Amino acid sequence: MTYRKAEIGASAGLILLAIFGWFQVDHLPADALMFPGVLLAVIAALSVWMLLRALRGTAPHLTNQAAAEWQFAISRERMLGGFALLAGYLVIVPFLGFFTTSLIFVMLVAWVAGYRHLRNLVLTSVGFCLFVYLIFVALFDRPLPKELLLTLFSSAS
Repeated sequence: MTYRKAEIGASAGLILLAIFGWFQVDHLPADALMFPGVLLAVIAALSVWMLLRALRGTAPHLTNQAAAEWQFAISRERMLGGFALLAGYLVIVPFLGFFTTSLIFVMLVAWVAGYRHLRNLVLTSVGFCLFVYLIFVALFDRPLPKELLLTLFSSAS
């Protein structure tokens, strides 16, 4: 697969993802829809621009030597492992909750990508979950689905 074909496929995939995402959030109230709606619109607009540049073949990065030597995936096993983890994440998040699943997911994706420093993996995962908590729960007051472990411990007492 050439770099140009991969860029066309990626941009078309992002456009489809933005359209699919819109159907997932269009039922939200106006104030809750604003952030994901703007984000999806920006993704769609930039993806259309990327697609048009790739179709015309005029982008400088499509004509250089690096593009001629480019490979889609350095490791097919790692790429497939990443997609499998993403599919598992989407299936498991409703049961375990966003933070528990994300904590595990970030560490596993990094592990599949070849990072083996456990302390850094844990710190990165905790930092990501803390960042998401501060933005969505603390700042925007948008609670995420309840965590299974917190629900089990709170109902036991």
